Amino acid sequence: MAEIENYMVYNDRMRRSMWDKAFFMDKVPGTRLIVDYGCADGSLVHFLSELFPEMYLIGFDIDRHMLDLANARRRERTFFLGDMDGVRSKMQELGISGDEVTFNFSSVFHEVFHYGFDRAQLQRFVQGVNPRYLVVRDMMYHDARTDEPVSADAEKRVRSIIPEGQIRDFEREYGPISVRRHLLHLLLKYHYVENWARECRENYFSGTEEAILDVVDPGQEYEKILHHRYLLPYIRWDAEENLGLDLGQDVTTHVAMILERRRSGLTHI
Repeated sequence: MAEIENYMVYNDRMRRSMWDKAFFMDKVPGTRLIVDYGCADGSLVHFLSELFPEMYLIGFDIDRHMLDLANARRRERTFFLGDMDGVRSKMQELGISGDEVTFNFSSVFHEVFHYGFDRAQLQRFVQGVNPRYLVVRDMMYHDARTDEPVSADAEKRVRSIIPEGQIRDFEREYGPISVRRHLLHLLLKYHYVENWARECRENYFSGTEEAILDVVDPGQEYEKILHHRYLLPYIRWDAEENLGLDLGQDVTTHVAMILERRRSGLTHI
């Protein structure tokens, strides 16, 4: 995995979408503990702990530097761990069962797929906790015109504004920005100049819903209670205000899902 060159800038950008990442909080009744998988510097955990001080929150991450940053401002009822067994031990210590747990995966799975993380290990982690809810929010391109070319005027405008070197790096990794999918991909990341080497190579559109469900719910024990595809509002605003582009109404760059473990004995009406 490419190193993060500037942690301060990286984490600041992650913090800007806190409200969007917290979309699920009023939709997971009965939750006493949220496990934020891939918590980075703990910004989402800190944000949620301020809004819901009675909630227990565990941030999990494999980056020790990120965990150090998170623990440096740890609040009551929040914990930051880098060991999956430690998460289960903390649940036992708190007296919390899987029925009271929500697992949150925010902008995690595109990294899991891109960097080739151990999916089987993650799957065992989820199954070991057996949470009531699974929450997924990630980047995922969807457009019926995926491989169609963008207009020549749109491509020309982008090339006149975004630095030539960035476009050259991007096209070397993914292909020409004259293709709709590639252009939208570039628009998601071109501002990340401080960590450009890492961000350019990281494939934001590396996952599919089917691949995610194969990891978290291979036995189809959960059902979707929310499913939403959308274009991140900032991306639309940036395209219009800074690049003069109309992205249209059909294209989406993100997906949000909430899955709830099926309960036996219920009768459908």
